[in-house]
Amino acid sequence: MNTSKDSATSVDRRESKAHAALIAAYRDGLGLAAIAIIRDATGVRIATFGNASDCTPSAGEQIETRWWCRRSADAARVAAAATARLRRDESKDIAAVPVGASCSAQRAGAAIAAAAKQCGVTLYSEAETAAAAMAMIARVDEEIEQLQRTGELKSVNRSYRSYRTETTARGEIALPYAQWFNQYKANLVRQLAAALRFS
Repeated sequence: MNTSKDSATSVDRRESKAHAALIAAYRDGLGLAAIAIIRDATGVRIATFGNASDCTPSAGEQIETRWWCRRSADAARVAAAATARLRRDESKDIAAVPVGASCSAQRAGAAIAAAAKQCGVTLYSEAETAAAAMAMIARVDEEIEQLQRTGELKSVNRSYRSYRTETTARGEIALPYAQWFNQYKANLVRQLAAALRFS
């Protein structure tokens, strides 16, 4: 058993999870809504998620592809138009087969793209939103490094000590500093993204 390899894998998983949380915080701060192609045992379907934080499929489902847009109402309109388009196309091919049973993710994706164009809604891919999030995360990292250099990060460390004292006084277990700091950083990203949203 290679414990150094196992611990490296564990660190990679934690870093990947923290990275995903920062991207989710960016999407959440912007208030992005998702349109997704979901696959389950019966086939594929088009679904919407009102905001980035609730974008998780149910048990037995997986997200094939996902796009983001600025408003949940736009996501709902695009999804409804895409589903109607698929129904029309499938009724020409196979009468009485429900949407999903014979539909491929590729056809569903094409229907979503056509519906977005028809509705005048701009969709952003996973890669596009992740790249924009990474630019903002890099800004936050630079700010944190600047605070460390100037010694101004002491106030953040005091906040953690206060949090830990209050949490243990309630008989609860405080998060380790690294985990707490990741949440602190995610909140900064969320706030910056929200400022963009309302500017």
